[in-house]
Amino acid sequence: MTPLILRMLGAVAGGGSAILCWFLGHTLAGPLRQGKLFSLPPSQYALLAFLLVPALILAVVALFWVPPRVSGEGPLPEGRRWRLALVLVFAAALASGLAR
Repeated sequence: MTPLILRMLGAVAGGGSAILCWFLGHTLAGPLRQGKLFSLPPSQYALLAFLLVPALILAVVALFWVPPRVSGEGPLPEGRRWRLALVLVFAAALASGLAR
């Protein structure tokens, strides 16, 4: 099984990724509503990359560490439900940020 400490660290990474997804959605909301997403200043694109890259890294960590696994084998069937729930949380955080 995945050690409990790694599962807790994965949950923290998942929470951090959800927060970054919300900030990403919040940052994208204005330019998307104004139709100016592709005419932003370079600093805005840097901010988007700064939010997107860590959010994706933390999401991958969470997707691998939160679902239980058997040592030396693949993920358990219940891991699919955990991963689906995590992806839905990330998508909901992004949508919540976009809705602001």
